[in-house]
Amino acid sequence: MAVAAVSQPPLLPATVPMSAIAPSNRSSISGPASKPKTPTAGKDVKIPRGRRERPCDACRRRKSKCVTNDGPSKTCTACGVHGQDCTYLEDPQPRKRKTDSENKDVEAKRRSTISEPRRESTVKDPPAIKTEVTEPTTTSTSLSRSPAESSSSRSQHHGTHIGYTTELEPILFDLSQDSRIVSQGASYQKSDDRNAFLIPDGEVYQCRHVDMNKLYHIEQIVHGQGPMLMQVFDLTFNRTFPVVQDHVLQDPFGSDFDPGLLAAIFALAASSSNSKVQLSPEDIDRLEAIAFQVFDLALFKPTLATIQTGVLLIQRPSVDSKALNTQLVGMAYELGLHLDCTSWSISTEERMLRKRLGWALYMQDKWCSLIHGRPSSISRDHWAVPAFDEDDHIAGVDEEVQRGRELFIQMTRLTAILSTVLDTFYTLKSMQEVDDAGTNGTRLILERAKPVQIKLKEWFTRLPRNLKMDENMTGKPSSTGHLHLAYFATEITLHRCIIRSLSSNNNDSYLSHVCRSAAKTRLISAMDFVNRLRPEHLTSFWYFPSKVNFALIGTFGSLLLATAPCQEEADFYRTRLSEYRWTLTVSSKSALFLQFAVESLDSSSSLLQHLPQKPSTSELSAQQPQIPQLTSRLSPPQDESMTDAPPTLLAPFSSFQDGAMGGLMPSEGTASGLISPSTSTSSGEASYEAYAGAFAQSRGMSFSGLWNM
Repeated sequence: MAVAAVSQPPLLPATVPMSAIAPSNRSSISGPASKPKTPTAGKDVKIPRGRRERPCDACRRRKSKCVTNDGPSKTCTACGVHGQDCTYLEDPQPRKRKTDSENKDVEAKRRSTISEPRRESTVKDPPAIKTEVTEPTTTSTSLSRSPAESSSSRSQHHGTHIGYTTELEPILFDLSQDSRIVSQGASYQKSDDRNAFLIPDGEVYQCRHVDMNKLYHIEQIVHGQGPMLMQVFDLTFNRTFPVVQDHVLQDPFGSDFDPGLLAAIFALAASSSNSKVQLSPEDIDRLEAIAFQVFDLALFKPTLATIQTGVLLIQRPSVDSKALNTQLVGMAYELGLHLDCTSWSISTEERMLRKRLGWALYMQDKWCSLIHGRPSSISRDHWAVPAFDEDDHIAGVDEEVQRGRELFIQMTRLTAILSTVLDTFYTLKSMQEVDDAGTNGTRLILERAKPVQIKLKEWFTRLPRNLKMDENMTGKPSSTGHLHLAYFATEITLHRCIIRSLSSNNNDSYLSHVCRSAAKTRLISAMDFVNRLRPEHLTSFWYFPSKVNFALIGTFGSLLLATAPCQEEADFYRTRLSEYRWTLTVSSKSALFLQFAVESLDSSSSLLQHLPQKPSTSELSAQQPQIPQLTSRLSPPQDESMTDAPPTLLAPFSSFQDGAMGGLMPSEGTASGLISPSTSTSSGEASYEAYAGAFAQSRGMSFSGLWNM
């Protein structure tokens, strides 16, 4: 993939006009087709190519650029990365020419489809800086080509989505016989009746040598281990987080691979605990630096490959996801990734890629909002990407690939619930409404929490069997851990705002007891989940917010400790936090990112050192009315393979008995991958429905009336 022009391009011959080196915008949508020219005294000079200048046999078959290294082996960059022989034995195939009828068909389709150019390059040797100046043409070709044909050129040009309130009116485009907008110096392409993209015209200066130099440097870093790194990336990352096309991974140079994306893939794969490729930390940092260099050059001229590079770089622990996420969301709007492309005249492959990238960005933005405590950059009112359905499942793939795709889909659905939690309880407006409600703030939160909790319960109940924590434990890495951790983080985020709302001057001890009991059960369940993680989970793919999600469990425990009404309860949480730290420390030997959660817990513990002594249970009982004995325990929905299922915060209106949803919390003896100093069990927690019934009865109202207060 070509990279945006650098700010100070190499000097060109004096005969080349400066207008010829204007940087171009490029995208997956379209751009002016062009022919390469060699500027020499204002004329095109055809230079005969020798053995070193023509492509090798492998690059000729792949129809990719052949860049020969300067080393003694004389092996080209592509063959070096693929680890294959670089030969010049085959004769070139005769070039096919289009007939007049084919040319007419192309021209006829020009206005009815989103289009893009095919492109060639005159670059030969990476160390030598080459430039090329191209001139535009009015002919463009349809996006509806085969993946092998379209993926190369699709990522090379930038088209900007035309917003609905700009000075450009898409309806007027239908009245024009010419797709060119004279005043803008650009042309347009309509993707559907509502959306259009602006494609800059003019002669284009392309720095293809930057791509080739980066690919050359990448090959020098990986030392011919590219195929092994590609395999690690596919097995560890792309199956669970499918943001790169499968056929591209199989033949990256044949698809004109973007060097930034290639460097990001290699950096992630080399740093994986499952990688057998030995690269030094310095080499991995160099790969990351190359990826960011290419990304920064394309910042204002993004392509789909730019988005792919960014969402992969965020997985690196050293990357500031907060800043990078903001940039990527802005790029996504430029490329129209927030739109429904179902009816667009593009290939099925690009349609699915756009959908996966759109949801990958949506998940990234919402989880960045959670872990950084910042407003989300994506609004549900401006997000039209359709949800995944049965038609999105890939037929004919093996079970592991299908399982990874299903995990990705379930993560998108859980993220949508997280978005509801953030929008309902953590906006400035919603928090102010709770403050304005005074002592009724907790009841207001509970009323709003009910539909959210029901959604969480339904999500967990419908989770496919092959995504349960203990399912299919064959010794191979399993990525289900980060999905279940994300679920617990969502539950904890919901409970945190409830606990915060329990003010010290709230005299309703019943309400406080029920809310704290539910929160206690949630904490115990989350800690037991971490205790049951096996090496297969710890060495697998963990989504980038996971290190903070582990820390949130400890933070939630610290919140419950700090707000505990009696000393016995505070001591209970202090003991559990100590056990949790021990578990994290042991697990961090297999998953280094867990060290962040250990450090976060230590920070919280240091703040709790000056916590004043709390009254004992007997002292507290003498001050407050006795809490009634409630008839029902919290009974989370479970199955035989998942004992850390969610307790219901607000049960549906129909009552349920102990075990009606499949059993109680895990008891002593539950199998775990790690053994903590003690085994935890839940104790004496009560359901919200049981409390609501007693609360409503004492005030002479129906249960349903409680939520209408």
